[in-house]
Amino acid sequence: MSQDKKQDSNVIGIGHNQSPNTYSQEQYSKLLNKLHEVLEYSQQQIAEVERFLDQAFTKYPFSNPNQPKLKDFEVHEARQRGKDTARQYRKDTNKDIAKVEAKAKENGIALDILVEREKERREEEELNK
Repeated sequence: MSQDKKQDSNVIGIGHNQSPNTYSQEQYSKLLNKLHEVLEYSQQQIAEVERFLDQAFTKYPFSNPNQPKLKDFEVHEARQRGKDTARQYRKDTNKDIAKVEAKAKENGIALDILVEREKERREEEELNK
């Protein structure tokens, strides 16, 4: 009987029809952690894309001086499109990250990245004292 109570309190329903979509707290925690990690990673990749676009501003494809130079308008247009796309992507993923963090907090799940950042922040404060 006590095992049934434990199992019921350790199950999270996902979606409108929750009976076939139930997962343990541990499985859900792993899922949220991985989703959060992927969203954070994708943002880092977009930042790197911006950096590469800036390198493209050297007027060489792939920043390779052995390639023929791009025309000025091609460089400026490509750079602006890349920066706009990256900015929009960060804006969208910030919303998704906030939703994941809120859902994790609602279910009492500590996201590994946030725990690590808080630890680093505390260590930095200790060093600055």
